[in-house]
Amino acid sequence: MTLHVRTIFACFLVSVLSSVVNGIGTSDGSTSKSGRVVSQSTFPSTAPVIPTNTGTTYQAAASSANKGTTNPAAASSANTGTTYLPTPGISQATVNNDTSNPSVFVENIQKFLENFQVSNTIQKQIGSFIKANNVSFPISIMTPENLQNVLKFLGPASSNLQGLSQFAGQLVNIPNELRNSTNDLEHDISPQCYDHLQFIVSELMKREQWAIKMIDATGKLSSGLMDGNLFWSGSYDECLSVNAAEKFDGQYCTATISLASILGDLFPMAAAANLHLGVCMPDSCTAMEINTVLNTTLGLLPLGENSLQTSATVCSERAEYDDLAIGGFTVCGVFGVLMLLSTLFDVLYNHHQRKSTKTVPHENGTSPESKYQVNGDVAEKPKTPTQPGILAKLAMTFSVYTNGKKLISTEQGGGALSAINGIRFISITWVVLGHSFSSALNTMQNPTFIREFISNWSSMPMVNALLSVDSFFTLSGLLVSYLFMKEMKREKGRINWFMFYFHRFWRLTPAYMLVLFLDMSLFRYLGDGPFWAKEGIEPFCKDTWWTNLLYINNLYRNKEMCFGWAWYLANDMQFYVVSPLLLVPLYFSKKIGLFVNSLALLGITIATAVVSSRYELDVASFSADNLMADMTHYFYDYYVVPWCRMGPYIVGIVTGYIIYRTNGQYKIPKGINLLIWIAFAVTACLVVYGINGPVHGHTWSNGVNALYNAVHRSVWGMCVCWVIFACVTGNGGIINDFLSWKLFVPLGRLSYCIYLTHLLVISYYIQTLRQPLYATTLQFTFIFLGSLMLSIPVSIVASLAFEAPMMALEKIIFRRSKK
Repeated sequence: MTLHVRTIFACFLVSVLSSVVNGIGTSDGSTSKSGRVVSQSTFPSTAPVIPTNTGTTYQAAASSANKGTTNPAAASSANTGTTYLPTPGISQATVNNDTSNPSVFVENIQKFLENFQVSNTIQKQIGSFIKANNVSFPISIMTPENLQNVLKFLGPASSNLQGLSQFAGQLVNIPNELRNSTNDLEHDISPQCYDHLQFIVSELMKREQWAIKMIDATGKLSSGLMDGNLFWSGSYDECLSVNAAEKFDGQYCTATISLASILGDLFPMAAAANLHLGVCMPDSCTAMEINTVLNTTLGLLPLGENSLQTSATVCSERAEYDDLAIGGFTVCGVFGVLMLLSTLFDVLYNHHQRKSTKTVPHENGTSPESKYQVNGDVAEKPKTPTQPGILAKLAMTFSVYTNGKKLISTEQGGGALSAINGIRFISITWVVLGHSFSSALNTMQNPTFIREFISNWSSMPMVNALLSVDSFFTLSGLLVSYLFMKEMKREKGRINWFMFYFHRFWRLTPAYMLVLFLDMSLFRYLGDGPFWAKEGIEPFCKDTWWTNLLYINNLYRNKEMCFGWAWYLANDMQFYVVSPLLLVPLYFSKKIGLFVNSLALLGITIATAVVSSRYELDVASFSADNLMADMTHYFYDYYVVPWCRMGPYIVGIVTGYIIYRTNGQYKIPKGINLLIWIAFAVTACLVVYGINGPVHGHTWSNGVNALYNAVHRSVWGMCVCWVIFACVTGNGGIINDFLSWKLFVPLGRLSYCIYLTHLLVISYYIQTLRQPLYATTLQFTFIFLGSLMLSIPVSIVASLAFEAPMMALEKIIFRRSKK
């Protein structure tokens, strides 16, 4: 069908050019008696003529007949009395007959098109041609000015007839090329696919609804091309609804076509000018055959030395459930049954306990216990609730009732650093914000919005959202240090190193691995659409999942990383493994410990500066002038490696030690406290907003970039640590009141599961879109808030199913003897 439409359009262009040349003249300069140049064109017989009732007649037909011209259009004009339209307003003296000069010829054409009556008649002819040839699209661009521009655009020699003739010759050859290409195509694809394509064309000419739907569902030129709109996705659902007379069903495919050589500097991001074209094809054709059909069609375009080729064609397929998917369903079923049975047991057990320990009511102000006293002796004490045994506790580890109560509880143990809950939730909110923005970049129909958006200083928190992870590194180091010191003091300088490492591994791994497994096994079956990744968002997991289990996915085969955002967990575990080298010296000797930590921080800073300088890294992942920068070195050699990310963790370790030594009590005079708050607030703003210049295109030198990359994460960690220290020691004021808000307690508990699941929520929304996203600030706001609000219930399910039961099991098995 595509070939048929292109044939009609090619003939249409030839007809328009033929009309113009027939009304003007020929390339050899022969003229009519009235001084007009007469056409000797060899255009096809479909060329329309220009009828008029003015009574003035050109002698073009007779002249053509005398010279033996076989132009049926001219002959038809002579036989039927149809006359060629004269050119009012262009007198004999106006027309230059020096047709040997190409510029004179073009001048005559332009003068011809400037006439209003001529342009109107041409447009009527175009309309008649469209109607006669069943062309269903309107051509509304043929104004006199645009017709003149078309003549200038048609060939490389735009100021003479040679370019026009060359282009017209290419158009005339299209039917022959179509015939040759069709013959070649018949041998390059399967007979069934070829027959079905032919069937589409034949049924389309009969105006069958399903055939029209296939053409309608195919992507077409969309507006906003200069804004970067290269997603011509068509209609996914309309295509899949096609059933072609029980012969085949519609199959939606996306072809990627590079336009860089064609668009050049016209496109805002020419280097990334890849057109994503949605096509509706028979499901009897494979992706490779459809790729061949498209390349054959694209090869017919008269682009001179340039050419268009599809680099990839991906077709939607109904995924069959494999063994991995069956395993995913099995895991879901097992955990669902465990949660159901455990909850039922928990409810029945607690109901039985309440019945056996029913409270005796007061009577006349007498306490319940006094009723059991006889002469001062206790005759019979009321029953007290018995603690469940080990087996009962094990049976209730998956209870939604018990785990849910713990999750939503706002109570905290003594000595808890309550402000951390608020910082933790705000940090995970910042992570979701950054990923909501970055995940939508590849499905936008107006990518130039990015340049406009980041040119505003208010976008810096989103551009610099990478700092949110450094907040987590800081919190992790601080808590590890603070709890380690307390444990060492309680155990008089001794610690169970097995439990030290096992607790961390058990705290992170079960929920992490189970979410990863369900993502790898089931996520690809959850949705569809023109942007849906049929292999899921984790195509490498089948080969590299074990690197995640060992927490080395950021170092080994990191370019094939599974669960890509889990690089943070790998770093956090690696920091935890080496943390005793920093913690033990701090506990036994303040001076030696501070020296060791300072030396480690200096080493991390120098290593980061060296890496940044060597690879000439920018201070931001992208800028307004370099949206499509190669981020390979930035991500794999700097962003995810521990020797460039441990700075905030070390700062957190030192701060945790200071809080332990001060016992959370350190009063600062109000004036000095205010100055310190202002200093750290200004510093934090400089870290976040200081890259505004480079992001807007005012580049820094490589040395300044290296300095910023080396220190800004550690400085940010210091700012976070000051907030925690001030809040814990009573110097936080209203900031402490806000961060210690009880609502942040359960939300802080959910932060880990939100981190694990939020990108699945975002990816599901983005990939199930039917049309590319038109980006606006308000649109991103809704995506961010929607993703955050949906990530919370998803994380609650993950926490109740995977995280809370495993933590309960650890307490039962390893800590049952502890008070």
